[in-house]
Amino acid sequence: MLRPAWLVALPVALVILASSALAAQAAPPTSSVSDKIMCLCGCNSVLSVCPHPDCGWGIPAKEDIKQQLESGKTPDQVIAYYVDKYGEQVLASPTKKGFNMVVWVLPFVVLLAGAVVVYFLVKSWAVRRAAEELVEVEVTAPKASEDAQRRLEEELRKFD
Repeated sequence: MLRPAWLVALPVALVILASSALAAQAAPPTSSVSDKIMCLCGCNSVLSVCPHPDCGWGIPAKEDIKQQLESGKTPDQVIAYYVDKYGEQVLASPTKKGFNMVVWVLPFVVLLAGAVVVYFLVKSWAVRRAAEELVEVEVTAPKASEDAQRRLEEELRKFD
């Protein structure tokens, strides 16, 4: 008795999908760790995008990360291993605790302080300009009366 081809192919496809899903769950991808670690070869790049094809530090580090993940360590454990070995400078971004919190907060504080300074400068310039306009109005001499104006013109004619 012959079975249709899809009845034979379906169980084979399910076995292949299940095995690939188990393999994917077995170890997290290396990039989940290498995206969070800096390459220490001097390129100042994240390990996963180190521009050197023959990087003396990056290639062995990627292999080490891959082996640790395959041996069952979690990405956080691998990152902690590298921090213990090389210090916090190996991290792509500083931790958000202790003194490092200043690194996260300081740019926003400086930006806010700058905005406050600009506000008060503009306000003081506006007040100063208004005061100068007021002084100009006060300095102008009042118009002379017609009688005084006529006497001034007569005196000037006599002087010529």
